[in-house]
Amino acid sequence: MNKVDEFIAAVTRRMPPEEREEVARELETHILDSAEAIAASRKTSVNEDVILEAISRMGSPEKLARMYPSIRKWKLEGIVDGGICARCGTCAVICPNNILTFNGRPELTEECLRNGHGMCFEVCPRVSSGKYQIGIRENFREEILYGRGTARGQDGGVVTSFLRYLMENDRIDGAIVVGHEKWKPVSLVVQSTDDLEATSGSKYSISTLEALKTASELGLESVAVVALPCQINGLRKLQYFPYLAKHDPELGRSGRPVKLPEIRYLIGLFCTEKFEYTDLREALMDEGIDISEVKKFDIRRGKMVVHLDGGERTIELSRIGLCDGCRLCRDFDAELADVSIGSAGSPDGYSTVIIRTDRGAEIREALDLLEGADREAIERLRKLKLKRFRREIEKRRENGDYISFYWTSDHPGVSERADGTYFIRIRAHPAGWYSPDRIMDIVQVAEKYGARIKITNRGSYELHGINGFDVEDAVNELNSAGLLTGSEGPLVRATLACPGKENCGTGIIDTEEICTAIEERFRERPAPYKFKIAVSGCPNKCMRPQIHDIGVVGVEFPVTSEDLCNGCGRCEEVCKVEAVSVRGETSYTSYDLCVGCGKCIKSCPHSAREVKDKGYVLYIGGKAGRELREGLSMRIDDPGEILDCIDAVLDVYGSCADKPQRERLAATMKRLGENEFMSEVMMVLNQKK
Repeated sequence: MNKVDEFIAAVTRRMPPEEREEVARELETHILDSAEAIAASRKTSVNEDVILEAISRMGSPEKLARMYPSIRKWKLEGIVDGGICARCGTCAVICPNNILTFNGRPELTEECLRNGHGMCFEVCPRVSSGKYQIGIRENFREEILYGRGTARGQDGGVVTSFLRYLMENDRIDGAIVVGHEKWKPVSLVVQSTDDLEATSGSKYSISTLEALKTASELGLESVAVVALPCQINGLRKLQYFPYLAKHDPELGRSGRPVKLPEIRYLIGLFCTEKFEYTDLREALMDEGIDISEVKKFDIRRGKMVVHLDGGERTIELSRIGLCDGCRLCRDFDAELADVSIGSAGSPDGYSTVIIRTDRGAEIREALDLLEGADREAIERLRKLKLKRFRREIEKRRENGDYISFYWTSDHPGVSERADGTYFIRIRAHPAGWYSPDRIMDIVQVAEKYGARIKITNRGSYELHGINGFDVEDAVNELNSAGLLTGSEGPLVRATLACPGKENCGTGIIDTEEICTAIEERFRERPAPYKFKIAVSGCPNKCMRPQIHDIGVVGVEFPVTSEDLCNGCGRCEEVCKVEAVSVRGETSYTSYDLCVGCGKCIKSCPHSAREVKDKGYVLYIGGKAGRELREGLSMRIDDPGEILDCIDAVLDVYGSCADKPQRERLAATMKRLGENEFMSEVMMVLNQKK
């Protein structure tokens, strides 16, 4: 690839195919025209140096890319036409104006007033996975078992048995499953246990989630959804939409969002790939197989096993068209599901069951599960899928094809910059202290990936300008060096603190100790919006604790030992708030004015000023930014009480905030009433004692 091609590829790499071709032609013409003009002015011929100068005059590729207005009529066209679409169907389900259809792939049926700049784009799992933010809210785990059910179905009927249990025990009103018409997958609503067995069996072709809308029309309020990993990802993004998109669901022309039932259980299926239905049917026809006579499909060692009444037939998978988006999928076992189910890792006639949430654990009540699933078999398929993903990414990188880098949101602290590159935020160490070795680790990663380093106002380090291809490797290298990425999004951010008494002459408390305790208990804890904590070692409040969601200030109030005081007046001189006065040979303190800085105690040359009362002032509900608000203050004596109070505030905030990513703690307290909010906090504290 020559320099012109390299420059054009860098400018157009994030554009959809049809836009990329048009812009590439225009750029090439412009570069060559400019090179000829430069050569003519110097009375020389066009050579490589002249071309390089012409390119340099055009500016950086990132800046140039922003100058080209998109010609797309739908924002998701880059995903769909670029072969990145997972074909999960989530976008078609949530369109509030019903102008998206799904016939093997999503398509607009009429012009979108937003050009697709709406919910369809925001829930797409190939735009971003949202995996980290979803994960800290679901608190995923991984418990791998295997078993078989009592219902008839593929690989022991585990899925069917679990759905039957949920229906019989009124946990759900119905289930969204994939049925088939001559093995062409169709989305079905199942409302009775008698209909469940008719839907069992692997389909392996592209399916839709349209039955979610049908379920709502039928009046179902809660459902379980059986789906593939990509569909599970899309539905999880739908569940946590306000946290990820930072606003409420999109309103349609009717003034209402699309109405869907509550998705109470997400049951994921193991999946290596999906196939084009027409290719599958034609491959069967070539083998003289009538698709309507097929009883079951399996995939084994690169072959599709077709079960018929007369036995089995096999077809090479290479003969069947693979969905393009599957090559970019990293998820074999539906990592975001409540429970994942598949045959890999289990004996014939059984299914492997991976429990990830408390709701998923309810499958234990439906059937007996056994220890001893073959974890290595599952891991092999995970690695196989990841290997295919990386191979496809490298191929696209070499060809300059469009890539969405959706997987970067799998990791904490990663966000896209305005120029299309990424920054990685490293969660600040407690009180902002770093060893030289850790700083060198940061510098080495920055140098390796060509990043600039920024230090945030909360003591975090950020690496800026990292190529999307390198984000995951950079995060892993930082983590391996003991540097945790994070402190980005709606969660408890890194705690800000001053040097404290161990390092500052005015400090009263050990701020690093308090910060460490806060970090250990609340690090990356999810919240409705960003939640900031600051610790100041004394009432000087250098860290502005009063305008944080939670602020901690160390205080100590003096008392005069009359036997030692001789009225020298040193304490009066150093007091910044004029709370000390000397009468005769004794100094006195006005506690109405005293802020508890302890300066007079440290300054007394006769040790006549002693500590009367020592502890903390806790501020709750402060806020800076567009609206400045000082938090409520309360006295606390024990550092353990600080942690318990923060815990209670987060609990109440989490249950009362009604606008995730839009309502800070201060706004929630104002809306409910500060007294009412604090009454709830005190109630939670009392319950935990």
